[in-house]
Amino acid sequence: MSTVSITMPPAIAGKFNIALTQSKFQQLADRANNLVYNEDNLEAIAEFLKDGRAVIKAISETHKEGKAEALKIGQEWDSAKRTFEGQVTSILDNPQIKYTKLCQEVELRKQKQEQERQRIVNIKNGIEANAVNFAKQIAECTTSVQLTNVERNINLEKTRKDKYMEFYDNAVERYSELNALLKTQKETVRELEDNARKQEEAKKANDDAELIRLQEEQSKQEAKIEEAKTVVQEVAINQSMKSEIPVAQEIIPEIKARRTTWRYEVVNEKEVMKKAPELVVFSIDEEKVKANLKLLKDSDQLEGKTELTINGIRYYEQKTF
Repeated sequence: MSTVSITMPPAIAGKFNIALTQSKFQQLADRANNLVYNEDNLEAIAEFLKDGRAVIKAISETHKEGKAEALKIGQEWDSAKRTFEGQVTSILDNPQIKYTKLCQEVELRKQKQEQERQRIVNIKNGIEANAVNFAKQIAECTTSVQLTNVERNINLEKTRKDKYMEFYDNAVERYSELNALLKTQKETVRELEDNARKQEEAKKANDDAELIRLQEEQSKQEAKIEEAKTVVQEVAINQSMKSEIPVAQEIIPEIKARRTTWRYEVVNEKEVMKKAPELVVFSIDEEKVKANLKLLKDSDQLEGKTELTINGIRYYEQKTF
């Protein structure tokens, strides 16, 4: 009889070889070589497979019996580990809980402080962005009507206390600076418009001398307006660079996490199924499906059938030979 020889502890290999001998493995191997595969020999083949499964069962029983002692030793090691670890964790648990709570509170304070800082920065940036934008609009105006519209928008912005909150006075101060520049620009534009009206009158009166004087005056007024456009934008930008709203910062202890990991959780199952089905592993409740299968059998709904599909689940016969 040929026994299996594999590199392993001799004691273990010996027990499995004994199991093979007692199960008449060699005779089984000889029978395998003599099997004839046709319908007349179905019974002989089935009997051979049955005896083969008996050999495998004997090997499993040998494995179970031999492993029992090793399992017992492993369990004893596990038990000892839990016991000694428990002695340490019993004195660490309470400090760890309190330390974690303190660190979480510090983290929360840091988050709130950052949110407050960002809120203030957003308000400040909003004030300055609006100021620069209004200055640009003023510079682009060429008529009193246009300047009046910009002035109306600036004055409207100066009423929004809920938007600027505690920095409302800062916003009003910045926009009032633009109001002053806009007022000067309106006066110059009115002079230019008045000059244009007078030129029309001089043309109608054929007063060439007055027309020439007015045209020279127009050139000066236009140069003055162009200069004012540059000034209003430069003032807005310079004021923006100088403007600084202090942000109070609480001194918060520095903490360092032992480990930082990203976690995840499903907050909307339907949305995940709809938008990212590839991230979902579908599984059925085995126990409930088995209970439902039993109900189908007991109610004779499977009588005379080899399969039945209900509610998207296919129940079917499966035969093992």
